Amino acid sequence: MHARSFAIGCVLFASGAFAAQTAPSCPVPGEPIHWVADWCMLTLQTDDEIAASDCIAQQRTRRFASACAAKTHFKREMCRVLRAGDASAAAIDRCVADPSVVGRTVRNGGVGGR
Repeated sequence: MHARSFAIGCVLFASGAFAAQTAPSCPVPGEPIHWVADWCMLTLQTDDEIAASDCIAQQRTRRFASACAAKTHFKREMCRVLRAGDASAAAIDRCVADPSVVGRTVRNGGVGGR
């Protein structure tokens, strides 16, 4: 488990360097792996990526049509959790459209930040 946690941490940290390669047409910033990490940490109610490593590893196996589709999926799921008090479709859509709604990993370009 420790080797996998370390490997996931390295991927999360290193992938921040490649954020500029994300398709510019996607309205959701960042890298898919960062959205996965933030979603897992939110749902597990932790800020520790090592504690979330099993969730991250499991979610990374999911396949999406594009990186943008993956990021949008995880942002929408985060919005469902964040807007639990007002889980209407309109509230969730507003949350997804709000560029300020990002997790720490996305905001920092990886676990280690910049």
